[in-house]
Amino acid sequence: MKNKYLIVLGLLLLIISACKEEPPPTPAPTEKWTNYSTKDNLICDEVYDLAVDIDNNIWIGTEYGISKLEGLNFTSFSTQNGIIYHSVTNITINNQGHLWAGTISGASVFNGTIWNSYSTENGLINNIVRDIAFDNDNNIWFATHDGISKFDGYSNWTSYQKEGDLTLVHNNVRAIAVDQDNNKWFGTEYGISKFDGEHWTTFISEYPLANYILSIFIDSKDNLWFGTLGGLAKYDGSSWLNYTMEDGLVFNEVHAIAEDHYDNMWFGTSYGVSMFDGSNWTTYTEEDGLVSNNITSIIVDKTDNIWVGTVGRGISKYEKLD
Repeated sequence: MKNKYLIVLGLLLLIISACKEEPPPTPAPTEKWTNYSTKDNLICDEVYDLAVDIDNNIWIGTEYGISKLEGLNFTSFSTQNGIIYHSVTNITINNQGHLWAGTISGASVFNGTIWNSYSTENGLINNIVRDIAFDNDNNIWFATHDGISKFDGYSNWTSYQKEGDLTLVHNNVRAIAVDQDNNKWFGTEYGISKFDGEHWTTFISEYPLANYILSIFIDSKDNLWFGTLGGLAKYDGSSWLNYTMEDGLVFNEVHAIAEDHYDNMWFGTSYGVSMFDGSNWTTYTEEDGLVSNNITSIIVDKTDNIWVGTVGRGISKYEKLD
């Protein structure tokens, strides 16, 4: 009798075990962060700016020169190669593939073979170059610590400084963008100036921190985005929208702006990255794989990967997985 009981019990246990649901498989990851630093041959972990060229190479401006990431390999450039100064605050690539590097001691341009440099000795209004942009006439515009300079690429320089309420709103210019109508937009430490080639227009926010402009970006719909110490300002040509932490932005100090191939906007702040799809906000921090929360720059490459430069920890690449 005892044996029969044990047999029945064993059968019941087998049936229960067979009927027990298997745990669902762990879902495959849908996104990935990859980090690069001096351990991977990046020239310096203090990253100030990023750019992508026509061949999808990533250029990284740092405190001690420039690195080019081609595939998995870094090539670096320093003052020994011809850059005017080691601290590279800005990198911009024009339609001819020439790389312009702004530093705190002037600007250098690389045509793929040689470097040429420009400073106040050549016509630049100030050697502290915060940003560089190109207009539709192939002029090069320099945002500096003491006004704006325009260079035609040959020998002619024109500079602009604040003259009461008539021109530039403030001489410390931190960012430049050129829209489809060839208007130049200058973000300063006290508001925004627009220059159409003849007339100046000033935009000043009622919120003081929002007047300190850190970055400018023009999206695929020709909206202007301004990153400030007080959040984001979006201008569609007629009206303004503001976004802050109350709306979903991870932090109000916005140093970098980019747009991916799906019209999502990416914002680099001092406390992480925010992505905005027009309705919803997504935040990425070190907990998600970002190498550092202190962001200096963001770009989107030709295959829609997001590249992020950081303070003191190198760069991160974000990619969606199939």
